[in-house]
Amino acid sequence: MKTLFVGQNCIHLKSIDSTNSYASELLSRIKPAEGTLIYTLDQQNGRGQRGNTWDSEPNKNVASSFILYPAFLQADRQFLLNKIISLAVADLMAELLDSSDKTKEVKIKWPNDIYVGKKKIAGILIENTLRENHIQNAVIGIGININQTAFNNDINAVSLKLITNTEFDLMLVISKLCEFIEAGYLQLKGGKAEGIDNAYLQRLYQLDEWHYYNSDNQLFECKIIGVSILGKLQVQVKSGDINEFDLKEIKFM
Repeated sequence: MKTLFVGQNCIHLKSIDSTNSYASELLSRIKPAEGTLIYTLDQQNGRGQRGNTWDSEPNKNVASSFILYPAFLQADRQFLLNKIISLAVADLMAELLDSSDKTKEVKIKWPNDIYVGKKKIAGILIENTLRENHIQNAVIGIGININQTAFNNDINAVSLKLITNTEFDLMLVISKLCEFIEAGYLQLKGGKAEGIDNAYLQRLYQLDEWHYYNSDNQLFECKIIGVSILGKLQVQVKSGDINEFDLKEIKFM
């Protein structure tokens, strides 16, 4: 592991319902080293955004959770943590794929789903514990579709193997993920917020493109123009008005 601290303390679980749940329970008892990695090749009930589950075939993918202590980050800036984790996963996918092929272009679908083309390859669930307007600890769950080739019909998913027709070394992927997360985390800790903001926007799915979205069961056309400091999606409608939406307030169509 070519890192200073991320993944240096590693807990391998043969099988578990959710690595995030395990990490949260661990934090309730002890304070593991920063960068602690919990991973399994058989996650049976992974959790995603909006209460969704994460579909993962045993021994085909790696489900992982990381424990960080970003006490330097104020609560109203916690979306920066989301940005560096999303960028870490997206940049890793871009490195593993042929980024010169536009059909393999890696994007971040707000707030933190990782897409290749129009299909999801990775999902992220970040659970922060706050204390006195700062983040006390963060549990960062990451699921990446690596060697799985069959998914439920109602899931718009793709994997590294489906894209490349190549079998990937699961442990190599998790090792590289640790490196990308550490690099992004050190950038955040070093106060490089502007660079992080710009990089996130450059990878944002459907940025400056007109598409249809749904809010309060109303279909409307708009384009994504950015993300607020608090992490809300900023969109512009045809009239020129700009609106902001939280996670459960807008759906991509």
